[in-house]
Amino acid sequence: MRRHVALAALAAVLACASACSSGDGKGEAATAEAAPDDSTCNELLGSAGLKWLEDRTGGKARLKVEEDLKSARALFHRQVENEYPKGSKHPVFRKADVCLSRIDVSDSKRQLEFRFGPSHSSFDTNLDAVSVGNGKNVETPVNSDVKLIQRTEGNGTIQYAVNVRCKIPGTPATQVNEIPIEGQLIDTLTGETSTRVRFIHLLHSAKVVADSFGCENKPTVPAEPPASVK
Repeated sequence: MRRHVALAALAAVLACASACSSGDGKGEAATAEAAPDDSTCNELLGSAGLKWLEDRTGGKARLKVEEDLKSARALFHRQVENEYPKGSKHPVFRKADVCLSRIDVSDSKRQLEFRFGPSHSSFDTNLDAVSVGNGKNVETPVNSDVKLIQRTEGNGTIQYAVNVRCKIPGTPATQVNEIPIEGQLIDTLTGETSTRVRFIHLLHSAKVVADSFGCENKPTVPAEPPASVK
């Protein structure tokens, strides 16, 4: 019973995330039009992810959608279309902050965050060989469409990433390799010790995003990482 109540509470928070913000004098209709689709966190996490978050935070986590899937898709398409076929060596891409979770809304040091957008490196780049200051990358191929990257920064912070080949309609054939989708999971909230568990939730969210972005190549995103990921 406690589990069902906590999940219901998470859903209620999503429904209230934008509606409960302070008024700006423009009326409820204007606020509703500007609000992102609060179902995004539910979709990205899924029932297993919501249960995981509940268990790891004692049901105290609060979910917030900064940019919903529709906005994230539009941002991704716009950036890819503007970049191709120009092919800048160092394109400046922005990722959409599609879901954020905190217990204390003011505590940015303890949060769970999902970001999605264009990758700064091509799918064929061997990220194991790419320098990240005093940190390091560990790349794990999954299949011909997907690879996982664990990035450890010099200060010990770990970022979990997934790259997914996604062909945008109207772009050259090479785009699918040159600018894949990159999803990032930053977790300083749950205290999770399993890399595998974090990648399971990141892969689930990546499948949701790839399906919603309208990739012509229809990438295969598995539910779990390879057995080598512990």
